[in-house]
Amino acid sequence: MSGLSRRAEAALAWLAAEAGATPFGGLVLHGGQPIAASHGGGFTAQTSFEIGSIRKSINSALIGLGVARGDLSLHQSAAALWPELLALSGDPRDAAITLHMLATGTSGWLAPEAPGERFRYNNAAFTAAEQVVARAWRLAGDSILPAARDLLVAPLGLASWRLYHFDRAFDPARFENPGPKLAVDSNLEDLARWGLLWVQGGLSGGRRLIPAEHVALATRPANPHLPDAPYGYNWYSNAGLEVWPGAPRDAFGHGGTATLPHDGSPIRTFLWCCPSLDLVAAIVARADVGIGCDRLVEPEGYRARFCARLAGAAD
Repeated sequence: MSGLSRRAEAALAWLAAEAGATPFGGLVLHGGQPIAASHGGGFTAQTSFEIGSIRKSINSALIGLGVARGDLSLHQSAAALWPELLALSGDPRDAAITLHMLATGTSGWLAPEAPGERFRYNNAAFTAAEQVVARAWRLAGDSILPAARDLLVAPLGLASWRLYHFDRAFDPARFENPGPKLAVDSNLEDLARWGLLWVQGGLSGGRRLIPAEHVALATRPANPHLPDAPYGYNWYSNAGLEVWPGAPRDAFGHGGTATLPHDGSPIRTFLWCCPSLDLVAAIVARADVGIGCDRLVEPEGYRARFCARLAGAAD
């Protein structure tokens, strides 16, 4: 067993111990192959779960495809494609919001700040970016589901993925409410394979599914001029070593809040990718284990320690 395999097994064992008897699953890939896996509390390799906010990286991929095709521009007016943006907020300042701002957390939509003023993890704005993409491609119901299925999920062969439209209205008083979003259920292996696609620069089996330029853009800070903005296009970036201090700078990842479909248990999901180490890790645990939730409520504590252990920077 290699040193990396031992570190991966030890890192998962550490998290599994924190989970105790509650549902837990973890999988680590190196070079696209599994080197460590752990399951407990009734969770198995075949268990399907909602991936939560990790699904936002799907729209990021579609944005990259839309830009490459000439259907989208990162700095185009979002309201020009989706006028509901202004109708819902009633704020004339929002005419300045671009697709870039929506997808990178700097739009200020339904929030107190002006567009471009600060980074805020804004669930409503991230879903608004989906609406813009769907409107640009004239997708029925402003849902990106058909494009995600046909351009990404089917070519990648993610057989366990179940895509569905979560139909909830936007609430102009609550930017935390994601509104009518895409949702995804997956098993651990297919979630890790989604991360692997990004680690491999958008290539799968020699077929390009995401433009390489967009992968590079999406996985590094998109607004380095703003403070506390370690976010790209729907990925957290470790470029400044502020998210996972013990991990390499090229690491990127995302967490999510979700539930287990079979019993509704609240869970946290985490997908972590590190191209320089050729690593992908997918984690699922009960919410009370503390592996974090998009930095909205819980800090990066457990996730940062897990990443450091995996990268070999901690014992």
